[in-house]
Amino acid sequence: MEFTASHRFDRPLDQVSAAFLDPDAHVGRYDLAGDREIGILRVEAGDDLLDLTTVRTVEGDVPAIAQRIVKATNTITTTERWERADGGCTGRSEIEASNVPGTATIAATIESDGGTACAYTIVLTLALKVPLIGDRFVTLMRPKVMEIIDAEFEAWDRWFARSDVA
Repeated sequence: MEFTASHRFDRPLDQVSAAFLDPDAHVGRYDLAGDREIGILRVEAGDDLLDLTTVRTVEGDVPAIAQRIVKATNTITTTERWERADGGCTGRSEIEASNVPGTATIAATIESDGGTACAYTIVLTLALKVPLIGDRFVTLMRPKVMEIIDAEFEAWDRWFARSDVA
């Protein structure tokens, strides 16, 4: 099942894309989101490219209906690739959670939105490997998934507010 969301950064594209190509920005964002035991497993960086694999522990609030399938504490491994090209930045992420029987992928774009701002759009694809109820379960969890996406956007906003990228 796909979830699409967009967010506006009140910063120019060059500043936002530079952050998404910086492994320290990703670690900082995770820290601001309240994640713990954050580590970089692999990083390959260039002027217009970042391949990054991180691991972190995430505590979540799991609705009662989901507690048999999804646990509140997860070790999250994220493998992502960000590329800057003319007119924007694109990213692709694969997310593995230790206590969630499924897969998550994100396709993202960052595009200029008028010179002094840019739009960050993600398409999150979730697939639960639970026979008979996987898709229905993801549908029921839609409000929680959107809450997690909004928290991701807010963590980036907090990172930008604290960074030297003014």
